Amino acid sequence: MSGIHNNIWDKLRNLIQDSQSILLSTHINSDGDGLGSEIAFYYYLKSLNKDCRIINPTSLPYNYKVIDPDLLVEKYAVDMDQWLEKVDLTIIFDIGDHRRTGEIGTKVYGNCIVASIDHHPAREDHPYKLNIVDASSPATGYMIWKYFQHISFANSNLPIKIANALYASVVTDTGSFKYQSTTADTHYMAAHLLESGVNGYDIQRNILETRKMSYIKLMGFVIDTLQYSSNGKVVWTVITQEMICNAEGTEEDVDGFPEFIRMIDGVEISFMILEIIVNPFCVVDM
Repeated sequence: MSGIHNNIWDKLRNLIQDSQSILLSTHINSDGDGLGSEIAFYYYLKSLNKDCRIINPTSLPYNYKVIDPDLLVEKYAVDMDQWLEKVDLTIIFDIGDHRRTGEIGTKVYGNCIVASIDHHPAREDHPYKLNIVDASSPATGYMIWKYFQHISFANSNLPIKIANALYASVVTDTGSFKYQSTTADTHYMAAHLLESGVNGYDIQRNILETRKMSYIKLMGFVIDTLQYSSNGKVVWTVITQEMICNAEGTEEDVDGFPEFIRMIDGVEISFMILEIIVNPFCVVDM
């Protein structure tokens, strides 16, 4: 069950009711949970006739196009500033650290009301007027589903585009329902989404089983450079821009590596460090 009290959800609903122009966003190099949450929430807000856009600091990864058939997800550009100036409310999803919004944060923090919905604890210096956190939740998308239940939006089958997005959220953040965060209610959520018309195989095949050759090349570099703790229970990878360039890839190719290396026998914790360079250029040794 969700650990969010009803009065917190009521505060979110009131913020939405009092706003007309609403920005939705998630973190740099977005994943299934952030994308699924914001796409699902977009369609809900449009049902309320809100002026709403999804603007992220980085582009939609190619394997998530299956949940964005209407091309809703935009990458920030300076020509969006005029619209951003009139935003009443910004809702960010699955962010962890508010600084991970990149340029989006510099445009909205301090200039409008900001709410966060997340299953990761926020930094103490966060800029949110409303900080909704449930660390016991298997995914931020699960929290969105619980909010929809609270406002009676999910009492019957959900619209298929919302259901697809939420399914992508929960299936990616639970490792296809195998992580310990998966609860009985997580499966109730999945059942509800499937009853709403989701083709689970199609979603998982596109997101989890479709990879570009550059991703496979980069995976080879990752495997060759894995680092372990002395007891072998912690494993991590440092992905450099040189590795990405030599794989002829982009930063979107790094999605999923922590989950992949956690499959190693004996490993309990895995993480990834990605080198970021401002205005990078690539030189590939021949």
